[in-house]
Amino acid sequence: MCAVPSSGSCNAIQGRFGTGVATANFWGRTILTLTSDAGEDSSTIRGLGMPQSSVGPVSINGSPTLLSRRTFLGATVGAAALGLAACTEPAVAPLPPVPTTTTLLSQRPFFVAHRGGGGDWPEMTGFAYEQASRLPGLQALEISVCRTADGVLVCSHDPTTKRVCGVDYTILDQTWRTLSPLMVTAAGTTNPSQPAQPLTRFDDVVGRYIGQFVLFVEPKTVESSQPLLLKMASFSAPERVVWKQPASADFTEAKRRGFTTWGYLIEPRKLTTARLHQLIESPAVDMIGVQTTEPEQMVKTVVKMADAVGKPTIMWPLASVFERERAIRLGCHGLMTSTIAELLR
Repeated sequence: MCAVPSSGSCNAIQGRFGTGVATANFWGRTILTLTSDAGEDSSTIRGLGMPQSSVGPVSINGSPTLLSRRTFLGATVGAAALGLAACTEPAVAPLPPVPTTTTLLSQRPFFVAHRGGGGDWPEMTGFAYEQASRLPGLQALEISVCRTADGVLVCSHDPTTKRVCGVDYTILDQTWRTLSPLMVTAAGTTNPSQPAQPLTRFDDVVGRYIGQFVLFVEPKTVESSQPLLLKMASFSAPERVVWKQPASADFTEAKRRGFTTWGYLIEPRKLTTARLHQLIESPAVDMIGVQTTEPEQMVKTVVKMADAVGKPTIMWPLASVFERERAIRLGCHGLMTSTIAELLR
């Protein structure tokens, strides 16, 4: 198979005997032309289907030459081979299909890089998402979002910058110009000595990865919810969006826009059985979340209820191989972890 631009041509042999022409083309440019004006035979040249008698006078790139049909064929096929050899490029392995929520959920277990792998790299920075994106087999990234005073969406779990930057700003009260110089520390990662990384705009992350990964997104402030919905809808890729909030939140708008939804449970052991059923069985929620800190029996109960209505359970936030194996043993379908580099397998 020739790999050429759509405007080019690999039809290296084309022509007719008698008063005819044979040409060899390379990427749309003729590199050899053979013409015959013998007039005695107008059979089309097609591979080896030509007779072997005399052709008569032939013009090779404009110069008259007497060739036999055998010589004419040899020259034409040789030119074709030259063109084909020149236009053939090394085979390139096909790219894997872009993940969707359907392909993600078909895996068991499936993994989500919590905060972009914030346990391995400075949390929710462009650098963290870039490192996570390079992990073979990873299909999903998680991003939490806050909004600045001037409407910029920022990758941040907390409404303030104190924990990750060491400078105490309330994100909603500041402009992006004030916040943009801040650096996110590596203090809470597996390698605290690695350099701090810049606080990151959500637009810079989502624009880069919406076409490559399933994105779990969550508004962490009321003010960020509607802008985040509009931003995700603007990509027209609902098959790669999971709207993430507590199970008790209102998912109506997210469902209306075609997003998959993940409702995570907060201290389900404190809920009545009836309320737990209500949250898990809600048609507005597609997946259920249970925390790593929940007792085993509570996890089993949640998984059983969710399985009964065909909903996968995701455990979060996993931090160790032990917790990963525990989640799998207890029947969880999905694993959300900040130490994604260590736990992905």
